[in-house]
Amino acid sequence: MEKKIPLAYNSFLESSSQGENQGLNGIPMRGILIGAVLAFLLNFLDAYATTMIRGSYLTLNFSTPAALFFFFFVVLTSGVVSFLRRSLALSQAELIAIYVMLLVACCIPGMGFTQFIIPCLLGSTYYATPENNWDFLYNQYIPAWMIPQGDDVARFFFEGLPKGATIPWEAWVVPLSYWYGFFLALGLAMICWMVILRKQWVEREKLVYPLVQVPMEMIQQEKGGLIGRSFFKSKVMWLGFALAFILLSIEGLHSYYPSLPHINRHFPIPLFPNSVGLNFWFSPPWTGFFYFVNLHISASIWVFYLLTTIQRGIFNLLGVQSTQRIDFYSIEPFMAHQGMGAMIVFVLVGLWVARGQLKEVCRKVIYRDSSVDDGGEIMSYKQAAYGLLAGLGLVAIGLWVAGLPPLAVLVFIFGAMVLFLGLTRVVAEGGLPAMRPPIMTNSFVISTVGASALGASGLVVLGFSYGWHSEIRSFVMSSVANGLKMSEVITGSKRRLFWAVVIAILVSLAGSSYMTIFLAYKHGGINLNPLFFVGQAPTFGPRDMAPRIAAELSGPRLDAWLFMGIGGSVMGALMWVRHRFLWWPLSPLGYVISANWKTGHIFGSAFLAWLLKLVILKYGGPKLYRALRPFFLGLILGEIVAAGCWLAIDYLSGHVGSFLTQV
Repeated sequence: MEKKIPLAYNSFLESSSQGENQGLNGIPMRGILIGAVLAFLLNFLDAYATTMIRGSYLTLNFSTPAALFFFFFVVLTSGVVSFLRRSLALSQAELIAIYVMLLVACCIPGMGFTQFIIPCLLGSTYYATPENNWDFLYNQYIPAWMIPQGDDVARFFFEGLPKGATIPWEAWVVPLSYWYGFFLALGLAMICWMVILRKQWVEREKLVYPLVQVPMEMIQQEKGGLIGRSFFKSKVMWLGFALAFILLSIEGLHSYYPSLPHINRHFPIPLFPNSVGLNFWFSPPWTGFFYFVNLHISASIWVFYLLTTIQRGIFNLLGVQSTQRIDFYSIEPFMAHQGMGAMIVFVLVGLWVARGQLKEVCRKVIYRDSSVDDGGEIMSYKQAAYGLLAGLGLVAIGLWVAGLPPLAVLVFIFGAMVLFLGLTRVVAEGGLPAMRPPIMTNSFVISTVGASALGASGLVVLGFSYGWHSEIRSFVMSSVANGLKMSEVITGSKRRLFWAVVIAILVSLAGSSYMTIFLAYKHGGINLNPLFFVGQAPTFGPRDMAPRIAAELSGPRLDAWLFMGIGGSVMGALMWVRHRFLWWPLSPLGYVISANWKTGHIFGSAFLAWLLKLVILKYGGPKLYRALRPFFLGLILGEIVAAGCWLAIDYLSGHVGSFLTQV
């Protein structure tokens, strides 16, 4: 029954093909200019919000709540302008360009890049003591050009500038040039990957892309050229909006007035005494996102997480534990490697399924086959192929000159691309609003080739990967994938969208970097958000790698290889069953993220959405499902707008750290 339900995107395409769209012949520069300004403001303000106010992290996850928050008011403003003077209103193409730029802008601050990498460059120097011996074990292996030099540079950054002193910008020029060049090369590779795979995912496999359902509904164009009228006039949408807005606002009021009631969204259920359990976490926007996911996928998320949690409990009872030192973001080493093995097979099989598309790209690049059409892409296949090779090549050179041995460079790039592609796929197909990899690539490299093959310099380079590759809960590849899905409705050339993405990255780097450095030197980093300036981002690298360097450098981990093999074998079997038997009820996607602590946060919402959708389809059919779509869209938008409003209230009231929601 579920497969017969038309997606909202179908009506979106139909309405945009009636010839009533204004400005859809390509992308007008006005939209790109507005997007650039908003991308800069988003990063400028987010750096202040996360470091000073310490409220909700609106750029944290794949759901990119900050982008939706800004876009909500952009569409409303454009609607008001259209009533006053229709010619000044933004067209669909301009709105899409703006939203794509906002999506990409969310990848730069916080867990994306700048607010992690900037304190990371000085943390090992400032927090070095005779007790931890970091100067000998870690800092001596850092190339001088890779971090700002000078004792006062680090001390003033974390403690604040003395009266009359100025920010030592000159100390930051060389290291930031390296790191930003490195990030731009990585971003280029990510964009090119998505251009190469877009047709496979969008047109051939027809992935749902649940995370762009809200903006797509907001900019539907109706007769007369009006955009978004039916969405904003929907009473059902506003009912869901109000419910989510009120629930979060109660939390905000409780923070200001503790005597007011607190709504508990967490419901723990122990499975094994003093071992593991389940924690149902109710999130209105996450439930809304999962409503648009196919039932077999949402079911697989909670079923496989339950099974993997039981596996963890059994391992704990039997004492099956690893002695390996693992990164700070992964759970038990055995489970982390099992998840990585599953991810590798998941990605490789996915590329094998896409071999037809990859062959077409090769024919276009090598033989200039005119039968292969790439006119609808944001860059030609030739540019994408060469851009991918150039981007990965520059990333490899960057890791090598920093001190990572050539073999480890290849393994690192392989592992990183597997994680980026795998997570992007589960976001596009499974609508996961929040997720992270089962293991960091630095742990994968150490386990695969051994610390002895890396040496102290190589381990230090991997330590710095905490600054740009730690949680990776938001990155350019996933944002571009969602943006390319939305860009389908743009007629004419889409090539400007590539430059719009590049501009968004550049202005975001500028806005986030300036505000992060400025606030640190003005107030002292130790007085700001501890996540970025005290116990985590600035010290993860040395805390992880210094003990490895001090100990005897070990070789490859055979137990890690074993559990990667187990995870890969199970994933291979699941994918074979899924493709072989149509009646199989579960998607392999659920297993690839099951060995992940972040899945413990989202599985409750996935279960609730699955149950609600199952009941709705069974007793109301497709008609009721479509009728309730606006309600779940409202759940998503309501909490996001509420979180943004409460950040503004916190700023105006001077209240720090009122409450935290990860929408």
